[in-house]
Amino acid sequence: MQLGRLALAAVASLSLLTGAMYQNAKKPKSLPLSLFAQAKASDFLGDKKCAECHDDVAANFVNSAHAIYMHAPGAPLDKQGCEACHGPGSFHVRDQDSVVISYKTISAKEVEDACLRCHGDLMKKPHWDSEAHARAGISCVDCHQIHPKENVNITGGDRGVVQKQVFAAVKPSNPLLKADEPTLCNQCHKAEVMKFRDNSHHPIPEGRMLCSDCHSIHPTNADRLKATSFKSKCVTCHQDIAGPFAFEHDPVAGWTGSGCTECHNPHGSNNPTLLKSFSRGLCLQCHTDKGAHHPGHTCWDAGCHVAIHGSNTNADFLSR
Repeated sequence: MQLGRLALAAVASLSLLTGAMYQNAKKPKSLPLSLFAQAKASDFLGDKKCAECHDDVAANFVNSAHAIYMHAPGAPLDKQGCEACHGPGSFHVRDQDSVVISYKTISAKEVEDACLRCHGDLMKKPHWDSEAHARAGISCVDCHQIHPKENVNITGGDRGVVQKQVFAAVKPSNPLLKADEPTLCNQCHKAEVMKFRDNSHHPIPEGRMLCSDCHSIHPTNADRLKATSFKSKCVTCHQDIAGPFAFEHDPVAGWTGSGCTECHNPHGSNNPTLLKSFSRGLCLQCHTDKGAHHPGHTCWDAGCHVAIHGSNTNADFLSR
């Protein structure tokens, strides 16, 4: 009796295993790289076939910034039209429910694999994996859109919620972004974006700057080689304090502390000129022995340390 039960269990297990093997053989894997790796030239059916069911999307795609590249003459079949992003059409025609790359359902890693097929010149996979956005599980489509946008609909952060534009004035940014840069960055970096509402701030709310004017969102290897200190970024606009000076203030020169951000909050402050603290309180964070020196004045009043960023004439920054 026991042998009979064991035999029945073995048959049932074999049946389940055989069924699973059949299903796996019937359905190609849905991971982007696996789909493209097993595709033959005949598996790519072209945009006209896609438009038979997705005519509205296909008609609007011509307005996408991607379109000029997807329809480039001589491009390989796996990098043309809809199938360049969504995979070989024949697999989808045979199994419409699962065998297609849908960027609403695949994981961040799978999105990354799909996008880097074409954007490998921007950065390689190990490079992207080392970036803060990738480590936080942010995928390309959390910020970027493949099809032209019709409204501001951010899927990162509060997914599926239509977000209002953060600032009324906006400097034009990358057309492949799902929204203007401040609105998009605000989904995760709310504290930093909120600082731009302080009295002193960089002119992002006025539409004269973008977050990417200072931040490299996904830096290339070339960007990394050129990266030095905060000062090198700040002096691209603030050239009057670039130096070099005969006598340099250590934090400004980048020898100690964090350079410009030792004294300034780059996103915004309620103190003048983005200062982290007002008047003497700022200097006393380092120069604690000068607390009783010349009370009632700022350290950089006329006649005092007027060349606080550096001087060519005085080691105590009393003159420029």
